[in-house]
Amino acid sequence: MNQNPQNPLLPLGDFKPADQWQTHINSIFYGMLGPGIHDHFQTYVSLDHRLAHALAQEYFQKVKDQPSSSSTRFIQEWGVGNGNLAACFLTHLKELDREQQVYPFVHYVLCDYSEEILKGVRRNPRLNEHAGRFSTVQVDANRLDCFKPRSLDKIISNEIWDDLATRVLLKHENTLYEEFLQPLLDPALLGVEFEAFVTMFNEKDLAALSALPPFLAAIHWEKSYQRVDIGDWPYADTIQAQMDLCAEEIPIPINTGAFITLERAHQLLRPDSQGYTAFDYGMHSLDELNQVGRPYFNLYGGQYTFMVNFDLLARIGKSVGFPNAEKEFQHDYVGRLLEEKVASVVEILQNHPRVAHMASWDRDLLMVQTIHAINSAYRSPYKNKMKYPAQEGTPKKQRKMLAKLVDNLSSCGVPDTVAYVSESELFSSMKPLIKLGYREKDLLRAFQSPPPAIAFSTLNFR
Repeated sequence: MNQNPQNPLLPLGDFKPADQWQTHINSIFYGMLGPGIHDHFQTYVSLDHRLAHALAQEYFQKVKDQPSSSSTRFIQEWGVGNGNLAACFLTHLKELDREQQVYPFVHYVLCDYSEEILKGVRRNPRLNEHAGRFSTVQVDANRLDCFKPRSLDKIISNEIWDDLATRVLLKHENTLYEEFLQPLLDPALLGVEFEAFVTMFNEKDLAALSALPPFLAAIHWEKSYQRVDIGDWPYADTIQAQMDLCAEEIPIPINTGAFITLERAHQLLRPDSQGYTAFDYGMHSLDELNQVGRPYFNLYGGQYTFMVNFDLLARIGKSVGFPNAEKEFQHDYVGRLLEEKVASVVEILQNHPRVAHMASWDRDLLMVQTIHAINSAYRSPYKNKMKYPAQEGTPKKQRKMLAKLVDNLSSCGVPDTVAYVSESELFSSMKPLIKLGYREKDLLRAFQSPPPAIAFSTLNFR
């Protein structure tokens, strides 16, 4: 929840179940940003290739020995980002398929609710290397029943569940309570009459809202809990079975929007398909769900996202009709197919012995210096000139140093701070890393630490 500001706040509406305000604010957030969302935050597939390559490798291994067929294998991606996942998947699949058994028969369909985002995808030069092998479809995640049942061979999604409708339950003395939200805002921030703004906000008038000063991040979210009977909720018995195992007084996200994706996936996948693979961020198991004080939602510049309850979604997948629901930490998934441990650049940096005591601009310098060091061993199969702008307030000296370091980064090096580095790559660059103040035990810790309470995970439904 945002901290209470000193100025008086006025409500933008009544208290409502969390999912109603969450989906409302997120539709405004994405609608106003459009393709600019890619500059707002990065995911593990925005610029990196290793998650896409792992998917392509797993897919190829499973289908290459199946009886040959001239029929098209349709793969759908739900929530397409900038198209990098699809591009790297298709490129690696083509490389693996030396005997032309799989790639020529694949058609990759990128599905997203935003036509603006799809326009950006269609301009992706790496994806356009696969012209004729992909297409785009504008469709909402809740309207996926427009496709022909039993027509798909594979479905992939990356970080869409956290944005879909999510309700929140809390157990107190074995009674369930639902979380309600109310948005409030300081009217002095707007530059228009507050009543007029409320109308724009509730009607989601994107053109009018975009003309106003930035306001999304200034919204304060008030919370309350009301006793609830979940008997009419979808999959109420499955939800209740999990809540019976959850500790009291801990908010539990119930990702009801993700339930719909599981239902649609089960309807659309062929009986002999390769299933639905989803990647997201949240609580991997009951152990993480029951950790006192762990977060369950995030605010990103006004976007309101909930952590994913992977344990519940695995249970829902079986209730929907999938025989198998397999959970795996995302790092383990990528590492298993790469055949060695991996860690992100950010995780490596976080284990530097002095990073917690550095000024933010000095951490930026250390980040780019760390990437330079790793680039002595790291080679990406894709060219990408990494951008790393100085943050506001960076002193002139550090700003110049950072700009020079970024300008000299290799175009075949680490593509992003959210990119996977293998254990062998890291230890091949040990000498320059030690010069930066890392110790061998710090670097080992990045690969050996247990997953945090909130972690990236994958769920495979087959």
